[in-house]
Amino acid sequence: MASPLLLALLALAYPLRAWRDAPFFPTPAGALDELARLAPLPAGAAVLDAGCGLGHGLQALRHAYPKAQFYGIEWSATLRWLCALRLPWARIRRADIWAADWSGYAMVYAFQRPESMPRAVAKAAKELRKGAYLVSLDFQAHELVESARYEAPNGKMVWIYQMKAQLFLLYKN
Repeated sequence: MASPLLLALLALAYPLRAWRDAPFFPTPAGALDELARLAPLPAGAAVLDAGCGLGHGLQALRHAYPKAQFYGIEWSATLRWLCALRLPWARIRRADIWAADWSGYAMVYAFQRPESMPRAVAKAAKELRKGAYLVSLDFQAHELVESARYEAPNGKMVWIYQMKAQLFLLYKN
């Protein structure tokens, strides 16, 4: 049984609100290694990890796209601070991923829960420009047809969705 002190520390580091979107599961090393081959980005492209936690996803994204610019959004103030310390090459801010604007990014990586994927799809369809990518580890966006997918070394699927013009019409209302 967990001690009350341990539970209190966990609640401070990772508030209940954050658990509703994505429990704390880091992106495994090597999981995004094939991404650049299947979803090419130009040098300097802006890449966002929506719900970056301690930055494992950002590290995997940087490995795939060494010449990109990296951004992270994290609701937990503690995790945001620790991520910023760990990854000085990324711009990390504390914010709500659902309230933040995704329109300036060439790729948004969202390692969320299956229940929050429809919300991520709707947000991506409204805000990402044509040609930008929504990438999900492990959870398929059933509302979209993937541009590509592959099985990562740890057995998890990586789902890649490139935004098309017709998606904007679907979610315009």
